[in-house]
Amino acid sequence: AKRQRRENAAGTRPAAFDVLTPREFEIVELMAQRRNREIAEQLFLSEGSVKQYVNQIYSKLHIEGDTRTKRKLLAELLR
Repeated sequence: AKRQRRENAAGTRPAAFDVLTPREFEIVELMAQRRNREIAEQLFLSEGSVKQYVNQIYSKLHIEGDTRTKRKLLAELLR
């Protein structure tokens, strides 16, 4: 059975994100333009839940550093 995949604006999901669940990838896409609080509001989650997702995403993608560095590296992967 084929796995359904979310696609980004370019129409493809970069292979680096294959380790993420569809929900995690949805959050990755939102992280490009929004703060955790805004993501939480949009997805009807608590801000704490969003932070847990974000930390899990960074862990799965082996992204380390301070918050600004991690967001920058994540944005580069999305290109």
